[in-house]
Amino acid sequence: MSESPYIFEVNQHNFAPVVVENSQRVPVLVDFWADWCQPCQTLTPLLTKLAQEYRGGFVLAKINADVEQALAAHFRVRSLPTVMVVWQGQIVDQLVGLQPESAYREIIDRFAGPQQQPGDIVREQIETLWQHGRQKQAIELLHEALKQEPDSVELKVMLADKLLQLDRSEEAQSLLQSLPVEERDRQPASGLLARLQFADLAQGAPDIAKLEAQIRAKPDDCAARRQLAARYVLAGHYEAALEQFMDILRRDPKFEDEAGRKGLIAIFDILGNENPLVTTYRRRMFSLLH
Repeated sequence: MSESPYIFEVNQHNFAPVVVENSQRVPVLVDFWADWCQPCQTLTPLLTKLAQEYRGGFVLAKINADVEQALAAHFRVRSLPTVMVVWQGQIVDQLVGLQPESAYREIIDRFAGPQQQPGDIVREQIETLWQHGRQKQAIELLHEALKQEPDSVELKVMLADKLLQLDRSEEAQSLLQSLPVEERDRQPASGLLARLQFADLAQGAPDIAKLEAQIRAKPDDCAARRQLAARYVLAGHYEAALEQFMDILRRDPKFEDEAGRKGLIAIFDILGNENPLVTTYRRRMFSLLH
């Protein structure tokens, strides 16, 4: 498998997700090659360079014709190299034999189209990689994009979000803390920073089932409720977490420097003002406090 997030080694098993699915968003260049083919050795670095330059504007799918003879036969490949262009599930063009670099650029530009913005292409490619279990390459793609746009707040926040999903909290926190203060204080960065607080709270805490049992035995155990709320947040059970903080607020408003109220506000930051849960629980919090 290629180390580049834009280049895939393709076989019969992954042809559909790599070629057909990706072609719904960007053109896919399917390169049939072989070790013994001298022009192929010249074409490979050229296409690799273009893939890195276009940064997800197209996908390069490489097929070893000697290994994947059934695929080569299916597409009636008779000469190497052969580059087929797949767009929206259809073969729309092909280049047989080694062509000038301009020929490959022309065909990529024709189907990639000027309407696609680089940021949109990167986001789509990241989500495609993520959905197909290629988290490592999605992270690599984000790092590559940040090299090109080192001041992009959007890319930094996106990378921090993915790192958090991989439980790489320290890296995510460092990235978020590098943002300007005004960006840290607004969504979505503020929500991720709030999520990091819950990751810290849950560190070393028992699992959800044990904490639930602990609270059933001792309903006034606000410390356990706080840990359970943190566990719920990390599991995506936001309403259950909000209920736990409401309980803390009812039982002991001053617990741990107003942990109940602060926990509710932190979840509001994660969910955003448009979320119906925020409207409901903000009203309930206000009623309880006043």
